[in-house]
Amino acid sequence: MANPKPRWRLIAGAVIFALASSVMMPVAASAATTTTEVVLEPTAASWTSSRYPSTPLGDKPYLSASSSADTSYLKFDGAGLAGKKVVKASLELNVSYSTATTGGVLAYPTSTSWSEQSLTYNNRPALGASAINTALVPAKTGAKLQIPVSNLGAVVAKPMAFGLQYSQKYVSNNFSLAKNATPKLRVTVETGTTAVAPAPAPAAPVTKPSASNGKKVFAHYFPPYPISIENGAPATDYYAKNYLTANGENGIHASYGGLLRDRPVGRAPLAGSDWELQDLKTEVRQAMAAGIDGFTLNIMSTSGRNWTASVNLMKAAAAVSPNFTIIPMIDGTANVGSQTGAQVAAKLAELYAYSSAEKVAGGAYALSSFKAENKSVSWWSSIISALKSRGITVSFSAIFLNASDANMKAFAPISDGVGNWGTRTALTITNGPDYAARAHALGLKWMAPVAVQDVRPRSFIYDEANNTETLRASWDRAIATGADSIQMATWNDYSESTQFAPSFAHGTTFLDISRYYIDRYKTGSTTVTADAMYVTHRVHPYAAAPTTVQKLMSPTLSGTATAPRNTVEVLTMLTAPANVTVTVGGASTTYSAPAGVYAKTVPLAVGKVSASANRNGSAIATVSSPYTVTSNPKVQDLQYYGVSSKR
Repeated sequence: MANPKPRWRLIAGAVIFALASSVMMPVAASAATTTTEVVLEPTAASWTSSRYPSTPLGDKPYLSASSSADTSYLKFDGAGLAGKKVVKASLELNVSYSTATTGGVLAYPTSTSWSEQSLTYNNRPALGASAINTALVPAKTGAKLQIPVSNLGAVVAKPMAFGLQYSQKYVSNNFSLAKNATPKLRVTVETGTTAVAPAPAPAAPVTKPSASNGKKVFAHYFPPYPISIENGAPATDYYAKNYLTANGENGIHASYGGLLRDRPVGRAPLAGSDWELQDLKTEVRQAMAAGIDGFTLNIMSTSGRNWTASVNLMKAAAAVSPNFTIIPMIDGTANVGSQTGAQVAAKLAELYAYSSAEKVAGGAYALSSFKAENKSVSWWSSIISALKSRGITVSFSAIFLNASDANMKAFAPISDGVGNWGTRTALTITNGPDYAARAHALGLKWMAPVAVQDVRPRSFIYDEANNTETLRASWDRAIATGADSIQMATWNDYSESTQFAPSFAHGTTFLDISRYYIDRYKTGSTTVTADAMYVTHRVHPYAAAPTTVQKLMSPTLSGTATAPRNTVEVLTMLTAPANVTVTVGGASTTYSAPAGVYAKTVPLAVGKVSASANRNGSAIATVSSPYTVTSNPKVQDLQYYGVSSKR
């Protein structure tokens, strides 16, 4: 950003001037000390995002800031402030878009060793330990924020730079960089000289690089399980009364102890008739904060509640951010499969009308499938042709339950990519075929599956995930085989316990773990940049008999049984070695954890679970699980619960 044009004006008998160059020109002496406001406009402005770790974003017409994923950077030339006494200061921002409801902007001092052309998430400078503002001014779309800076005097330099984040989690904030709406640093100083700004030099244009998004990570969105079903209080809502109890929905789930074992993180009832749309915006923000680029949207039907949710998700993503996109994913096992290609295409056209629809290189809209092999190639071709007749060109990715050579070859003529839903044990993932190589040999891109676990009470079956082994193995496999994109399966299918979304049973643990792998997938870097610790465990031994009469599950979902185990796992991601102590049921184990990613298991026992890590006598991470292990569970619950030190 070139140095902008200085301005000046006379207020209450004192000359107040805007300074964008590094020179303050005195023109006359004054016997009395005058108060002068110096208005600095940025000499450089950019932002970074964990969603695009290696991409410079200085070419955007806005800045973006969130609680962790996005950070805005501003650089100012403070030469004109040298030797001046700072009376007060404020940072001015014009909010072009915000979904915030509370909190406010946090400004931190940071290094000036960055440029708009090269600043990325991977090379971003560290932020100072403390914000330089104490007042949290909330953002609101269209508002002009004046953020008081309480201790600017401590950071005034030539030049100086700040990093901006937002205190409220899971919200998006964009600040304008448009002409006449750029950020400003307003500094009031005491001086004995009255000054007038010099005539400005013409601003020189700055050439900015084009952004490149690179590899993308999507999470599979399942419409039946939104944050709230009826906008009720979590303690008494539909989840609590009907999905999480054995006698819910008039007892139809009694034989397996209830439909679900987990639920989305609850919230108080929302005001307004658009609460469903508000909830979907929250889910988009949650996914973005985790570094996810978009959702693959399971299309089960073209009418009813699930279809309405699908349309609303397109609206929500379009409203929250232009950087989060949706891929419609036709479910080959659902009712939508009973319709003709023309009928399906007509409904898909409604979704492609939204700006949130994912486009691939060349401008074609992305279209995907679940269990593509459940419908004929000609049926899928009819959808693609019907869309083309409407002026909509699509790039089709066939996602299989069985990515066999025969299925890949059969779908290759109509597909640009293929993928697999995947298995859910570390053994089957590690020892499985190199599907990516097979896809690439056919000239197709490969979408790799990543999953945490799979536990299905209703089907009386599950896979032994061995704490986070399945999660780590699926990420490692996807990265090692050169996957072109990732599908996290799933964002929110609570009926199969595959959810990554923030939930009662694991909070953001699996998203926090995945953030490291997302960055590694996109950049190739295995460096751990911050200390973190994750604890996972079941809430009862796998063989414990529930007090509710129900049919029990078998660990054979992937076709071969991985023996279940009773373990607590501590997964550490450390910048340097540390000593870790894990306490389970009153018994403690201490060990030395190396730098990098390291997992340690100890036996599960009845009681409380906690862990701590210290380095050189100082605590660096602590975790205390809120989930007590029991030997007498009410229902069989074989999912792994999780706790993260990052939340």
